Amino acid sequence: MMEYVLGTPVKTLVAFSGVPLGTTGYIVEDYGSGITIAWDLPDHPYPKDIPPEEIAKMWAVNYKCPLRDGFDKESELHFLEFPPEPED
Repeated sequence: MMEYVLGTPVKTLVAFSGVPLGTTGYIVEDYGSGITIAWDLPDHPYPKDIPPEEIAKMWAVNYKCPLRDGFDKESELHFLEFPPEPED
Protein backbone atom coordinates (compact mmCIF):
# COMPACT_ATOMS: atom_id res chain seq x y z
CA MET A 1 0.00 0.00 0.00
CA MET A 2 1.08 3.55 -0.70
CA GLU A 3 2.73 5.41 2.16
CA TYR A 4 1.71 9.01 2.76
CA VAL A 5 3.95 11.89 3.81
CA LEU A 6 3.13 13.32 7.23
CA GLY A 7 2.02 16.94 7.04
CA THR A 8 0.46 16.55 3.56
CA PRO A 9 -2.67 18.73 3.31
CA VAL A 10 -5.98 17.20 2.21
CA LYS A 11 -9.54 18.51 1.84
CA THR A 12 -12.73 16.70 2.62
CA LEU A 13 -15.06 16.13 -0.34
CA VAL A 14 -18.01 15.41 1.97
CA ALA A 15 -19.16 16.70 5.36
CA PHE A 16 -18.43 14.60 8.43
CA SER A 17 -19.66 15.01 11.98
CA GLY A 18 -18.02 18.25 13.09
CA VAL A 19 -16.11 18.64 9.80
CA PRO A 20 -17.76 20.76 7.09
CA LEU A 21 -17.37 20.05 3.38
CA GLY A 22 -14.12 21.51 2.02
CA THR A 23 -12.30 21.57 5.36
CA THR A 24 -8.52 21.30 5.16
CA GLY A 25 -6.74 18.72 7.25
CA TYR A 26 -3.24 17.30 7.47
CA ILE A 27 -1.97 13.73 7.50
CA VAL A 28 -0.53 13.12 10.96
CA GLU A 29 -0.20 9.33 10.86
CA ASP A 30 0.14 6.52 8.34
CA TYR A 31 -0.55 3.28 10.17
CA GLY A 32 -0.27 0.91 7.21
CA SER A 33 -3.90 0.15 6.38
CA GLY A 34 -5.03 3.74 6.93
CA ILE A 35 -4.15 7.34 7.64
CA THR A 36 -5.12 9.78 10.37
CA ILE A 37 -6.17 13.30 9.42
CA ALA A 38 -6.10 16.21 11.88
CA TRP A 39 -8.59 18.89 10.84
CA ASP A 40 -8.05 22.66 10.73
CA LEU A 41 -11.39 23.90 12.06
CA PRO A 42 -12.32 27.54 12.76
CA ASP A 43 -13.10 26.87 16.42
CA HIS A 44 -10.27 24.37 16.88
CA PRO A 45 -7.40 25.15 14.48
CA TYR A 46 -4.63 22.78 13.49
CA PRO A 47 -1.55 23.64 15.62
CA LYS A 48 1.06 24.35 12.96
CA ASP A 49 3.77 24.72 15.63
CA ILE A 50 3.58 21.01 16.54
CA PRO A 51 5.05 18.29 14.27
CA PRO A 52 2.45 15.93 12.71
CA GLU A 53 3.87 12.86 14.46
CA GLU A 54 3.39 14.59 17.83
CA ILE A 55 -0.21 15.50 17.00
CA ALA A 56 -0.89 11.84 16.24
CA LYS A 57 0.23 10.93 19.78
CA MET A 58 -1.71 13.67 21.60
CA TRP A 59 -4.43 12.83 24.03
CA ALA A 60 -7.78 14.22 22.92
CA VAL A 61 -8.12 16.09 26.23
CA ASN A 62 -5.10 18.27 25.37
CA TYR A 63 -6.55 21.69 24.48
CA LYS A 64 -4.19 21.92 21.47
CA CYS A 65 -5.27 18.55 20.08
CA PRO A 66 -7.26 19.03 16.85
CA LEU A 67 -10.17 16.82 15.86
CA ARG A 68 -8.80 13.70 14.14
CA ASP A 69 -10.35 11.03 11.96
CA GLY A 70 -8.95 7.80 10.55
CA PHE A 71 -9.46 6.72 6.94
CA ASP A 72 -9.03 3.21 5.59
CA LYS A 73 -6.75 3.23 2.53
CA GLU A 74 -8.80 0.65 0.65
CA SER A 75 -12.31 2.00 1.19
CA GLU A 76 -12.35 5.60 2.47
CA LEU A 77 -9.74 7.74 0.69
CA HIS A 78 -12.28 8.75 -1.98
CA PHE A 79 -13.75 11.08 0.68
CA LEU A 80 -10.54 13.15 0.53
CA GLU A 81 -8.90 15.38 -2.07
CA PHE A 82 -5.12 15.08 -2.18
CA PRO A 83 -2.69 17.56 -3.76
CA PRO A 84 -1.76 16.74 -7.36
CA GLU A 85 1.18 14.41 -7.92
CA PRO A 86 4.35 16.33 -8.83
CA GLU A 87 5.31 16.08 -12.48
CA ASP A 88 8.71 14.57 -13.26
